[in-house]
Formats: sequence, C-alpha cells, structure tokens
Amino acid sequence: MTALHRIVLTGGPCGGKTTLLAAVRERLASHGFRVYLVPEVATLLALGGVPLGGNSPDQLALLEGNILQAQMALEDAFHSIAAAGTGPAVILCDRGTMDAAAYLPPEAWQALVKQRGWSTVELRDRRYEAVLHLVTAADGAEAFYTTANNAARWESPEQARALDQRLRESWLGHPHLRVVDNSSDFAGKIRRALQAVCRVTGIPEPVEVERKYLVRKSPELLPVPHEELEIEQTYLQTSDGSEARVRRRGQHGVYLYTHTIKKPLTEGQRVEIERPISGREFAELLPLRDPKRRTIRKRRSCFLWKGFYFELDRFVEPRAGLQLLEIELDDEAAEIPLPPWLEIERDVTEDKTYSNFVLASD
Repeated sequence: MTALHRIVLTGGPCGGKTTLLAAVRERLASHGFRVYLVPEVATLLALGGVPLGGNSPDQLALLEGNILQAQMALEDAFHSIAAAGTGPAVILCDRGTMDAAAYLPPEAWQALVKQRGWSTVELRDRRYEAVLHLVTAADGAEAFYTTANNAARWESPEQARALDQRLRESWLGHPHLRVVDNSSDFAGKIRRALQAVCRVTGIPEPVEVERKYLVRKSPELLPVPHEELEIEQTYLQTSDGSEARVRRRGQHGVYLYTHTIKKPLTEGQRVEIERPISGREFAELLPLRDPKRRTIRKRRSCFLWKGFYFELDRFVEPRAGLQLLEIELDDEAAEIPLPPWLEIERDVTEDKTYSNFVLASD
C-alpha cells in the first residue's frame, strides 16, 4: 500500500504558513515524496469576490458551511488522485475542517454540524494524521505582524490573537496537534515546524520525545477549554516479541479505530506502525487479545497550557483512579510549564511500571 499522509497547516493570521509550505514541499520532494497542496478555500472565495467579513450570524453560518463543504470536496479529490499514484505521498492542507469552528459561536457550530450530518470526531480526527498550528506573529512577534501578504486577511493584532486562540482550541482532542510559537526567530520557528512535519512522515526516523507525570489530584472540571474522549485499548497476542494493540478512541458515540504494532528495539530505535482500521476489523481482532493483559479503559482530557498540548488520562480500569499527564515535544530540551491547578507527584517518564503495556497486566 502506498504511504499517504494528510497534514493540516493552520494558525492565526501572519503565522508563517506560506513560508512553511514552500519549505515542507522542498524537503519532502527531496526525499522522494509526491507533494500535493490543498489551497485555502476562504482565500479562493475572497479572491473570487465573496466577502468574508461583516456577515450576519445566518450569513456567516451559511458561508462557513459552504467553505467547509468545498474544502472537504477538494481534500477528497486530492486524496483520490494521490492514492492512485505510485510511491509515498503527502497532502498538505492549507487549513483544515475544524478551522470553521473558530469563526462561529459554539451553538452555531453545533447546529451546522448537526444540520449537515457531520460529527466532530469525523471532521477533526478521521481526516488528518497531524495538525500543525503556527501561532500568529501578533502573539510574541508583533513587529512582524502584517496582513499585506494575504488579500483575505483584515484582522487587527488584537483580533488576530483572539482568532489564533480560537483556532487552537477548535483542534483540541486531535491525537497529534502541535503548536509552534514565536519563542525563537522566524527561521527557528520554521525549522521547528519543519521538524514536526518530518517526524510525521518519517524523515528522519521518528523519535517520540515524551514526558509523563503521575498526578496526585486534578479538578473534576478543568479550568481551561478542553475536549474529553473515551479510550479503550486491548493488547493482542504476538509471537515475535513485538507489542500489538487495537484502540477505540472517540466521543459522543463516534469512534475511530487503530491497530498498532511496536517492533522490538533495533539499533536503539523502536519502530512503531500504526494504521486506521474499521469498526468491523476492530471487532474481528478482539478475540486475539492477550489473555495475560486486561483491556485499558480511560478518559482523556486534551488541553493547551502556555502553548503546549497536554493529555490528562484518568483510568477507569485497571488501576481506577490513576491519573497520568502526558506531553509530546519537538525539542527534548524544552522547559515544560506544568499547569499549577494539577497536583503533580513526580515525573514517571522512565518508570516502565506506568506504561500502558505494564498497566494492562495488573
């Protein structure tokens, strides 16, 4: 099967998407990837004479619904063409489906999703392998903020910062969200973003930089915007020393299913192969479960804090009451601002007793 990745590049106005798209295209092409770029639909409409600002609530809902429908049609067309080719391919989406949620009040967004027969899980999680958010220059690099390079943009710096925050929050819950801020110069920002894209596609060999913390206590309702998901993970029997599992992940009764195999360490590297599967495949694989390990069930709260994307897991079984906080990093040396409203007991990143594989044996 041809390797095919779909990646969203999003963020507030003047975040560096145009520069990053060119850099990603060049890097991936040099490694033998066919690279496709799905253009931003809002910009296409604006250039065609469609006004994007000053709409009434009803007009805005109609506009965003049509933008979203056109965007999905474009993405699906690119996906069909890319899948028919030979060799690895990457589809870069200039903004993604959940961006529309940032332009509508929550109740209008929910009404739109219901009216069109969509679900948040399908729009957010099923379509893309990764989401990369470039923070607007208006937040941390104000001297470089401008709307002159995009005819569809008109936001003031204050509006840009507010929109950037809404865009970040609209993607909460996606399993692979990365936020790239303005903590370095622009060249460093693009370098960090490019590194994140390369990890998704396997250039170089992906290395997961993860930190895990044991949480003593957390508020039942988190004091920041967040998305809560249900996760059910079952380990399967293997005969070659690898670790295999199937996972069901979703919310509001809509789920995505994956099958993952972690190969034994080779030359210090662990190869992980993850593929999406159907609900039927998930059910067919369950009878192959490892009888020595229990199914893990937990509630996961996904949230942003100080520009970092955190996942708080509250275990239902086994180890009911156990709470673990996780974060994946692009820079191993990055300082992590742990949320002060969580009582952190200690860092358990290197403690294998807190790995899901070991916890399943309880």
